[in-house]
Amino acid sequence: MAASFVLEASGMGYRAGSRWLVRDVSLCVGPGEVLGLIGPNGAGKSTVAKLLAGLLRPAVGSVRFEVEGRAVTGRAAARHLAFVQQSIPQAPGFTAGELVAMGRYPHRGALARESEADREFAARAMAAVGVLELAGRRFDTLSGGERQRVMVARALAQADSVVILDEPTASLDVRHQLELFMLLRRLAGRGMGFVVVLHDLEAAARWCDRSMLLHGGRVVAVGRPRDVFVPARLGAVYGLEARVRWDGADGCRVDFELPGDRQAEALEVVHGRD
Repeated sequence: MAASFVLEASGMGYRAGSRWLVRDVSLCVGPGEVLGLIGPNGAGKSTVAKLLAGLLRPAVGSVRFEVEGRAVTGRAAARHLAFVQQSIPQAPGFTAGELVAMGRYPHRGALARESEADREFAARAMAAVGVLELAGRRFDTLSGGERQRVMVARALAQADSVVILDEPTASLDVRHQLELFMLLRRLAGRGMGFVVVLHDLEAAARWCDRSMLLHGGRVVAVGRPRDVFVPARLGAVYGLEARVRWDGADGCRVDFELPGDRQAEALEVVHGRD
């Protein structure tokens, strides 16, 4: 089982120069939970993810990460929390297995060499994600989807409590998207927690316990997908006409259309004006 933890943001805000990218964001993630961050481009999803991961420092508000009742930061936090970035590094010269094993660095002394236990952790993480057969391949020769899955394995080799993933399915085919979400749910069942940036609203509805809808750097709604995915709300945030249909407990179909006047304009552009 994962270590008991709390990851909490209170009134969190971040700005670049005079422009606020995120304002007044508060959330809490605990063991066994998958939280989806959703919203249009520029909503602040990736910024929130980086703030939670400690890669950015809030201009206002705070982020608190506790493990077994104690606040942890720096190297100690890195043993329990990992971040999978949206842009995948090339990492020339390293094999996939070597890159995953680097995730064990926070668990070793500064000058300590990789141990057999480290190699076992890395191998288990790669097997869980389904990339163990890629261990000997050079990372920069892998496809985008393969590199993405290797980076997920590295995060799982590193952290035993929380993993924050920024658009982890962007490069994955349908099968590997499904396998990834099933893995996250399985690990959440063992006490881990996940924060996932997603553009796929139907995936968020199916796989996330809660969703946080962001727009313009602010929280529009947070809660169970059924409570967040309100057609009028989605339509206002995305600037489209939205329809939401629920199938069973968590199956969801979200359809968007351009408003009528914008549809006519688009058709005129495509077919030419009279």
